[in-house]
Amino acid sequence: MGNLVAQHKKPAHRYAHISVILKVTERCNLACPYCYFFFGGDESYKTHPPLMGAVTVEQVIRFVKDMKQATGINLVRIGLHGGEPLLMKRAALQAMCSALRAALGDEPELTLVLQTNGVLVDAGWIDLFEELRIRVGVSFDGPPEVHDKTRITKGGEGSYAESLRGWNLLREAALAGRIEEPSILCVVAPNQDGGMIFRHFVETMKAKALSFLLPDLTHDAVPLNRAVIEGCTRFLLGLAEAWASSTERGLYVRLIDEFVGPILNDELYKRKAMLFSPSHQVCVSSNGELCPDDVIRTYSPEFAETGLTVDGQGYDDVLAHPAWRTLQAAQTSLPAACRGCEWSDICGGGLLQHRYSRRRGFDNPSIYCSSLKALYEYLTRVLVNSGCSRDDMQDRIRRLATRHEEPVAQQGC
Repeated sequence: MGNLVAQHKKPAHRYAHISVILKVTERCNLACPYCYFFFGGDESYKTHPPLMGAVTVEQVIRFVKDMKQATGINLVRIGLHGGEPLLMKRAALQAMCSALRAALGDEPELTLVLQTNGVLVDAGWIDLFEELRIRVGVSFDGPPEVHDKTRITKGGEGSYAESLRGWNLLREAALAGRIEEPSILCVVAPNQDGGMIFRHFVETMKAKALSFLLPDLTHDAVPLNRAVIEGCTRFLLGLAEAWASSTERGLYVRLIDEFVGPILNDELYKRKAMLFSPSHQVCVSSNGELCPDDVIRTYSPEFAETGLTVDGQGYDDVLAHPAWRTLQAAQTSLPAACRGCEWSDICGGGLLQHRYSRRRGFDNPSIYCSSLKALYEYLTRVLVNSGCSRDDMQDRIRRLATRHEEPVAQQGC
């Protein structure tokens, strides 16, 4: 049970920071069938430049400076995304990240995070990650028999061996103190065993930080397959059981820690209460177009075709735009169906991308409501059985209700 209390000391980046997702490349060397970016219905990438240029980067810097001044928040997290960001020439990515660091501040003010499939990682990229203090996440779906079914090349071949080679280079660099520990990003697969996948990542790959994402489905999925939801529930419960029984120290599992942390730790409870604002997040396409979120943009032209770019627009334009105003209103109010639920003030109705429908907007509970409830109930039993006070946990859960009644915090922590 060493995971349960001592792990929850590090503040989560979700809260009280500015988040900028840069689509530095809009091409990929893999063709994963569940990819929201290339296979989610939004084909704008076909008309965008393959790579983000230096002029757009300078415009991003101006825009982020405007956000910092307007919000009073100095903590900035920039995600270098794609497509596959390592398709960019090394010299170009080095110049981009050097410019961002020079203009926007050093650590801890600026965090650079790069998400890759790991296939192209080599010694030269490791040198760059070390030089510019770039945190790296690698996308995996599980062991080779799972990974190679979905994370495939355009010729249909599996990528596990090459991704693992890149992962091992990153881990070696982390063990040598050159870079921070790499993390794994995994999409929940309803037909897979979450416990088995967790154990592979932790015991075989020696991962210390894991993020599990529920599939990007909305209430408009036709038909909304209950078997998918039930499969995701089984995956999450298997994951939670493996986490609870693990003897590994220093593990961070985001989906679990974002529940456990705030109800065990006063500081993390305070950070949870300072709900992250959608108006503090922008996604920048390779051509400089602005949208609120790179998943939500696939749901409606309202979120994809904002008419805003980093060339000429400022943060005031974001605040006034209907897309961000819609998301802000949804984030700070519970769906009607969630009111009275004992977990509503922990999950807030679920992630916005799982609440959407064309008919009701975001006034729906998460399509994974039953999965999340099952996960929370299981984790609560584990915590109580490990000696944690149920009364203390319930008190913190109740106090989190104030996040729906008080203004969203605007200051950094």
